[in-house]
Amino acid sequence: MTPRAAIQQIARMVRDDIRSGELSPGAHSVGEMLAAQPEALLLIVDLTGAEGRKKRPDAAMHHAYSFMLGQALDRLRQRSESGNGHATRAMENVRAAIAQQMRSGKLAATAAMALVSAFSRAGIEVGEDIRSAMDHAMIQTGADHQNLPPPDAAEMLKDLVKACEGDPFLIQSQFAELTAAMPVGLQLSLLEGLVLADDSSLREAAIGWLLAEPAIATPLASMIEETARQGLVSAASVTNLMLIRNWVSEDRRAAIDAIIRAARVVGSVPEKRRAIQVRELLISERDGAGAQSIFASIKQGRKNGLVSILIKQGHGVRDAWVAPSLSRPEIEDMLDHIASEMSVHETTAEDTAFILSSALADGSPNSPPPFGLVQAITLLGLSDVAAKSVSVEDLVALMLSDADAAATDAKAVEKAVRASGRWLATNPQLDSWFENGDDVAAAIKGRRKIEDRIAAIIDKVLEPNRAYWASVIAWSAFAQRGDGHDSDWIEMALVAREMISERPLTEIPLVRSIAMQTVEAART
Repeated sequence: MTPRAAIQQIARMVRDDIRSGELSPGAHSVGEMLAAQPEALLLIVDLTGAEGRKKRPDAAMHHAYSFMLGQALDRLRQRSESGNGHATRAMENVRAAIAQQMRSGKLAATAAMALVSAFSRAGIEVGEDIRSAMDHAMIQTGADHQNLPPPDAAEMLKDLVKACEGDPFLIQSQFAELTAAMPVGLQLSLLEGLVLADDSSLREAAIGWLLAEPAIATPLASMIEETARQGLVSAASVTNLMLIRNWVSEDRRAAIDAIIRAARVVGSVPEKRRAIQVRELLISERDGAGAQSIFASIKQGRKNGLVSILIKQGHGVRDAWVAPSLSRPEIEDMLDHIASEMSVHETTAEDTAFILSSALADGSPNSPPPFGLVQAITLLGLSDVAAKSVSVEDLVALMLSDADAAATDAKAVEKAVRASGRWLATNPQLDSWFENGDDVAAAIKGRRKIEDRIAAIIDKVLEPNRAYWASVIAWSAFAQRGDGHDSDWIEMALVAREMISERPLTEIPLVRSIAMQTVEAART
């Protein structure tokens, strides 16, 4: 079977899964397989274009190709953020292929939008090249179809509200996918429809784009301020705006504050919210890629739901979503599956607010958190979640402030350092603690002996990244302490502190373990 035929066969499997409403294990694993074969992603672009050029294209196949591309892009983004240049180039090649095929007429705008939505789902910027190509394609389509009636935007929004059951956060997420590749001018034109809509859920969804790039957020803020003077910004939106203002750069807050003031002059009355019960609140340890997750089982009225937040070290809050209207058994099954995939520990609302505040400060000012974080924070009943930088030194000091002196003295430190060499054997989460950037290949190049490779990784890779690993270890200790096993998390906190000291890394057994796993990963 040719690679092209293999991709088509996988797409048909995914299409059938999507139609059945349940994805098979094979569909979930397709991203890893495609990420290992970047040339297959270019075939997906070709096949999507070919499907769109048929007399009767199958829209479900477009969704299948989009799903496959999104799964692969998510893996590539993670590797790119870890310094893997091959992954970065693979993503750039897909962008270039989509833009080139759109300009040549091989990829119709509707088919391209299906592919581009995959970038949005994977948390990857679409890029101006694709937006420019989309603008060109739309102009060409308009020239070729001048006698066709324009699409009914009002009807599209009505359908969106119905499909999302009036959830403004889901509306914002779905609409963002639809418009990700559109030129800024067109996006603003469509967003104006949300701002001026009769349906309050659409107006509340529009707030989410104040976290977008300034080219969209700035003019949109002016639109929303005008509607606020007309009493069209709800009290719920004002509450959300008060959270959002703390997540954007200082120069963008004035526009949001102006909306809040205008809405308060009108004096909209807050709606009474149903009481929310947080049944379980869990946090994972931090993996080698710097990812850490928060999960919560909640009950609001008669409905049960699951909240999920993803933090990425150096990138802030990467994702936040809520799965509403689940049954208790469904939530328990999902949490059991999560616990089988990663080490999770009980935590508190106070600690959750603390780690989220740190994550918000850790992210790039040019990449604010997702709008879904507003919903997650509200459902968890958290307060005072605003960017606040926390150093490893301060985090360790905070965790150890109430520990017994004997548990943190010099003798305890040496015991913890020695014990760190056994952590990988007792904690499956630590299997992900290894480096995989381009600097790894450079460090081990020309070295055949395992010991030489390990030494090179410690000296040329881990030494420059010791602050990164200290943070990974410290936040993992922060997660562990919720379970009350003092000796485990205290040892981890002490080793994190040693990692940022002047202590040679060769004296810390954990570092050798990380280096060994790095060497092994480089061989696969």
